[in-house]
Amino acid sequence: MKAKTLLILIIVAILVIAMGAFFFIQSNSHNTKVEIISNSTLKNGDTVQVVLKDEYRNVYPNEKIHIKILDDSGWANNYDVVTDNEGEASVVLTAFENGNYTIHTNYNGTLFNKAYHGVNALVIDDGY
Repeated sequence: MKAKTLLILIIVAILVIAMGAFFFIQSNSHNTKVEIISNSTLKNGDTVQVVLKDEYRNVYPNEKIHIKILDDSGWANNYDVVTDNEGEASVVLTAFENGNYTIHTNYNGTLFNKAYHGVNALVIDDGY
């Protein structure tokens, strides 16, 4: 009987600790955002620049961001980049045709940083 009671107390203690850890992480997690800081109209040779920030404008260095550039037909160009010390990363545009594109940015988050997925418009116009 004592072993059964002890086992129940241990299970309850583990559940209380797990719930406490969950609530601690949730209350200390930050919303993140990947902002595109380059112009919305670019040409081949230009760079698409992004910055990873939280809701307090703190930047996050050495974090992976996935960037997908889609054309109107759904063809995707995928890039995995890592932010520098200022939380910035970039992709050089090469061999894109003139037209309208959509940039999808995806940050998977960490224990204390929430994941983010954003969609922005991009126009590539080489002037011809």
